[in-house]
Amino acid sequence: MGKLGKTAWELGRNFLNGKLNPQTSIYTKTLYRVGKQIDEKFETALNEMVNHVRQCDKETIKATLDAMFEDGLYSWGIIVMAYVFIRKCAQRSREQGKDKDTIEQLAQFVGEYVEDRCTQWIEQREGWSNIYKEHTQ
Repeated sequence: MGKLGKTAWELGRNFLNGKLNPQTSIYTKTLYRVGKQIDEKFETALNEMVNHVRQCDKETIKATLDAMFEDGLYSWGIIVMAYVFIRKCAQRSREQGKDKDTIEQLAQFVGEYVEDRCTQWIEQREGWSNIYKEHTQ
């Protein structure tokens, strides 16, 4: 896993765990803020997507993420939406009594997915720092 992938995985883990503290990176804080906006704007569609995956298994999650990115048009919004979707899947898993390892696996999965699918796009924008630059109020 490269540096961008490690960051993608750490962001996923922090985002799914829902913990912010003074040491939380500016990228995670930005992901939270933008994620909240996306969740509010697209709540119904995101909830329908989560309902579609039912057990939040990796194959169905991957197919759903692939559909989100199938047009090849990337943006921080669509990348953040992937994290919001995975967070909603993690919430569903918690409600179903899944253990902490399942949540960690989802965090790793979204990190790997974003690394595989979005690294080139993120690198073209000078890395993860760009999400902060583009979404600073």
